[in-house]
Amino acid sequence: MNYQAVTSDEELVHQPDRDKKSSNNILGWYLYCFSSEPFIVSAVSTYVPLLLEQFARLNGVSVDDHSLNCVTPNQKCVLGVFNNSFYIDTASFALYTFSLSVLFQAVLVISISGLVDMWNSVKFRAYVILTFGILGGISTLAISQLNTSQFYSLAVLAVISNCCYGVVNVVGNSLLPVFTRDLIQYNTAHKHDDHEVITSVISGRGSGVGYVAALIVQLGSIVLIKNSKSHDSIQAAVFLVGLWWLAWQVPLTWLLQDVLPPLVEAQDIQVSNCFHYLAYGWRSLFEALKNASLLKDVVIFLIGWFIVSDSVTTINSTAILFAKTELEMKTVGLVTVSVLSLLSGIVGAFLIPQILASRFKLSQQGMMIFIICWAGVIPLYGVLGFFSDSFGLKHAGEMYVLAIWYGLAMGGLSAVSRSVFSLIIPSGKESTFFSLFSVTDKGSSIVGPFLAGFITDKTHNIRYSFYLLLALLLISVPVFKMLDVKRGKKEAQDLSNIQALND
Repeated sequence: MNYQAVTSDEELVHQPDRDKKSSNNILGWYLYCFSSEPFIVSAVSTYVPLLLEQFARLNGVSVDDHSLNCVTPNQKCVLGVFNNSFYIDTASFALYTFSLSVLFQAVLVISISGLVDMWNSVKFRAYVILTFGILGGISTLAISQLNTSQFYSLAVLAVISNCCYGVVNVVGNSLLPVFTRDLIQYNTAHKHDDHEVITSVISGRGSGVGYVAALIVQLGSIVLIKNSKSHDSIQAAVFLVGLWWLAWQVPLTWLLQDVLPPLVEAQDIQVSNCFHYLAYGWRSLFEALKNASLLKDVVIFLIGWFIVSDSVTTINSTAILFAKTELEMKTVGLVTVSVLSLLSGIVGAFLIPQILASRFKLSQQGMMIFIICWAGVIPLYGVLGFFSDSFGLKHAGEMYVLAIWYGLAMGGLSAVSRSVFSLIIPSGKESTFFSLFSVTDKGSSIVGPFLAGFITDKTHNIRYSFYLLLALLLISVPVFKMLDVKRGKKEAQDLSNIQALND
């Protein structure tokens, strides 16, 4: 399907505002990070899992006697679902919901990405971000207004809001290479900038802006929770997250603009072809899988990353639920844990790769394995609690230490994983392969929470989930030991050369 630009090159030369548009697009991209990052850091990682467990507990019954209501914080409780057809652990209710939300998110994101790619327009992508951002913000606000008997509604809204974030995140990230290219090409102040350098700088600033927003919202949430004595204090924090996400959508409509005209105008998109556009995303995914299968080290990396990402993502939700149900930590303490993880994650992203490379002279592969082992200390420490009464996540204070440990691991792993992957993929195919990287990352989060929920259901002790998380991390180590970055770079270069000759 070939489209012609709707404006000629001569007309483009005389566009006086394209410099301003390219600069505004970068500001708009920062604003996208600023508006949406608090949702994933605050709502998904902390508040929504806590609310799901809390609603389930308030509607639950004793695990030993289903005629008795769940009344004490440390009581083992189950929730009857679908008219009490079967019962699930209250912590499992949160884990199952998260797993289901990621499943729907993956399907929606892949489908929407096809439509976005076909309709090659910054303005259209901005409307997609705006539409799903507004829907996500409203869904988050709706969560804050539920009463405790509406646990089904809570689960549905959690799925909807997480799906909306997934679309906003993927479409927003897809604009980064477009904006950096336009900035260098059309903004006179950046004509001579190196593309890789400016991309890294803008990406880093976007991450920093997002982390700052998340920190502001988390600190504001602590104030709200401290001043609220009722059980719905978490919902007050969720309200702040939803309001933040919704309010910052407004400027996106005028900041994000097309520097070049779109390849296809809105009126040229036929509703009858919508299925074709939606299917394009799935065809792109299968094309990425086909290309990846030609590169041994890319396959090794993606298998290893699927396992690692699954484990480290599930560690966060499991630890938060464990701290609430087993350690009986208050909401303020749990939010403080989240803030410590966030701050240490920023430090880890900047310092861990640098220290491991310069001081310990580790290769990229060696850094990956080191950080995986570092992260493995967390579930190992949780397992030790089976054999000791004095340590092994027996006290709330241990959670604060492990929060810092976890943040350092996550920050370092995020930085190193993308760096390693970028070295072993073919030049010119970055978008295709990083979309596969994203699907692998998101898709893995379906399995871990489900398995952790299943284990908790069978044992009614969420601590047993740490065995699963430790096993996953241990399995990933020999996978990454098979990775050969030098061989991967050569394979990628060879494939690029072959494709260049074919073209």
